[in-house]
Amino acid sequence: MPFCMSYTRSMSRSVGIVVICLALTARAGAVTVAPLSFDELVNESTTVVYGRVSDVQGRWSDDRRRIDSLVTIEVVGRYKGSPGETLTFTVPGGQVGPYLNLVPGAPSFARGDRAVLFLTARGPRLPITTGFTQGIYRVTVDARTGSALVLPPAIDAADRRIIRGDVMRKPVPLASFEAAVRAVKQVVR
Repeated sequence: MPFCMSYTRSMSRSVGIVVICLALTARAGAVTVAPLSFDELVNESTTVVYGRVSDVQGRWSDDRRRIDSLVTIEVVGRYKGSPGETLTFTVPGGQVGPYLNLVPGAPSFARGDRAVLFLTARGPRLPITTGFTQGIYRVTVDARTGSALVLPPAIDAADRRIIRGDVMRKPVPLASFEAAVRAVKQVVR
């Protein structure tokens, strides 16, 4: 009987080790995005707009392996491209009924959010944000003045480190941000 018990413990320990090894070597999907400079962000985007989120809906992918969110915005300002009054784009992750798919690092939106969006469209699919979260500049309204301020994203440029207190990391007026986008767009022509 003692031989049987030690054999069972030994086998279950071996099976446990094999399962852990398989789990560690399983192929994991990951997203790596190279930081883009502001010029690259403008040039690689087919559309740049300022808008307010009017709707967010989760939907299953065609193969039902993931959930994406369809984000619809009311277009307030057009800086590049020629979108209509509303524009719908897709971001990874979302919720359909009781099923929630969280994608680390993916942008999330809620009704009423304001942002300047850099979008890329390829083929017949809905546009996506350029550079993942790099193509999203959130906009807030200054309670004191009522003016719209553009907040820089966490990753700002390929060739610069993020430094606490850097003046380039401070909110800028929406009009100044629009002028910067248009200046880059002018140079390309």
